[in-house]
Amino acid sequence: MNKVIVDIPGLLKTLESGSLTIACKIISTLLCLVIGPSTYASGLPAYPNARIELAIDENRQNHPIITNRMKRVNGVVTSDGAQWLDGHLIRDLYFLPPGHSSNQGYEFYVSLLQGEGIETLFECRSFSCGASNFWANDVFDISTLYGQDKEQAFYIGKKLNTFYTIYAVRRGNGRIYTLVDIFKPHDYEMERTIEQDAGNNVFRLESGKSGIEKSSDLASFVTNMNIDSSMNALLIIHSTVPETLAELDTWQNKMEVLQENIVQHLNEQGISESRLRFNISIGTEDNSLDPGTTPSFGLEIVPLN
Repeated sequence: MNKVIVDIPGLLKTLESGSLTIACKIISTLLCLVIGPSTYASGLPAYPNARIELAIDENRQNHPIITNRMKRVNGVVTSDGAQWLDGHLIRDLYFLPPGHSSNQGYEFYVSLLQGEGIETLFECRSFSCGASNFWANDVFDISTLYGQDKEQAFYIGKKLNTFYTIYAVRRGNGRIYTLVDIFKPHDYEMERTIEQDAGNNVFRLESGKSGIEKSSDLASFVTNMNIDSSMNALLIIHSTVPETLAELDTWQNKMEVLQENIVQHLNEQGISESRLRFNISIGTEDNSLDPGTTPSFGLEIVPLN
């Protein structure tokens, strides 16, 4: 550990000479060296110069674990693959200083988590997250987090039996907030979580033919279909949320081509098209892709009789 040596007599002489302001600055700097960056309930460093608005450290029932965008279905706000678990929640809500953006708060904490080896489960930005009021009111139950849909970002990751969540948003009045959640389900909940994960048949699939041929998940599906000749399946292709009509048209065309390539590939593997049904679902895949790269899509396989 580094030693900090303070010349107390020198400081006293400075005070006696009337240079109080200079002495205070010196003491403040030394205290920062000794104490280090401030942390709150989460144990993570506080965002520089941010103000803590809310700190929670308590047991929770039916805490939402969200791994997809929020949406309204038949009047009910929900998310595909959502889980509601009992466990212990540690939460910090920060109000960022003026001049900072919601993206800065988001990147600050996501980078910290990824540096600690947290596995990313889902992340989204802007409109791909759904409506901000869904997150504020239906997920976090914090009205302060209701902000601009285009100025929001959400991240959830997992390490061992603990979930890590970041949500950042810019409100209409320009205020920037960043939420940090650390949630550890009770032991009796973990078995149910593992079972649900095992039943998740959604996987990433590159749009090109080579991506289809290299997919180990699709290869397993082919094997199961060939073993059980009575098995049929619904294949749902998920895409990111388009921001423009032109992007919507492009995405839809690519998904239709992807569907044709999948059918061709499965036919070559001995699986008849009559055993398959397809559905295209736009706006249900995360939007963490770089715009300049070849897009990838989510493929969900639902076995049917």
